[in-house]
Amino acid sequence: MDFSPETWILSFLAGLYTPLGAMCVLPLYPGYLAFLAGRTAQGKRVSTLLLGLAVTAGVIGAMLAFGVVFVSVLQASTSLVIGYLGPVVYLILAIMSIGMILGVDIGRIFPTVQTPEAKTPWITACLFGAFFGLVALPCNPASIIMLFALSTTTADFIANFINFVIFGIGMATPLLVLSAFSMDANRKAVSFLAKYHLIINRGAGVLMLAVALYYLIFVFLSEYL
Repeated sequence: MDFSPETWILSFLAGLYTPLGAMCVLPLYPGYLAFLAGRTAQGKRVSTLLLGLAVTAGVIGAMLAFGVVFVSVLQASTSLVIGYLGPVVYLILAIMSIGMILGVDIGRIFPTVQTPEAKTPWITACLFGAFFGLVALPCNPASIIMLFALSTTTADFIANFINFVIFGIGMATPLLVLSAFSMDANRKAVSFLAKYHLIINRGAGVLMLAVALYYLIFVFLSEYL
């Protein structure tokens, strides 16, 4: 297996940025907070942190399904195709990163949607996690492009699969953190994300641009020199 801890760190950061930098995901947070508050108000003996873990399982499950499809397709490609695909994906990432730094928000084109509900809080939490993960991906395409780009640097199935799992953990982290704090602190956190999302996007854009340029110049270009 291609053991790449630095790649896993980048996968986690890309996953963490996915919901934090997507404006069309922000409307999902109040719904999640209302769900947690409802469990408390109704006297349910259900820990919000345990519900957060159920949401995390839903996010990771969605990313596992998505990762199996993508990695299987990538694995089916020849190493020659992967060699050409990598530079193209990193070039796209660099272009999108520049757009993020300039304040372009692609996620605004996606409408807000209703969160799913089920009869039990555990199933509802898992469904919300899966729904949250699948909605966040198109809302913040730069992060998934980042994950795709990292996946093109190796043809190792297990290594790429782990990237998707760690990406899912990063996506679920904000929801897990919200589950561990009070409702008042959560509302302040959501308000902070809404107020400073452009700064968050620009900071992430600088990081992604640096990663893209590094791979384009020191990894792919060096192969042809």
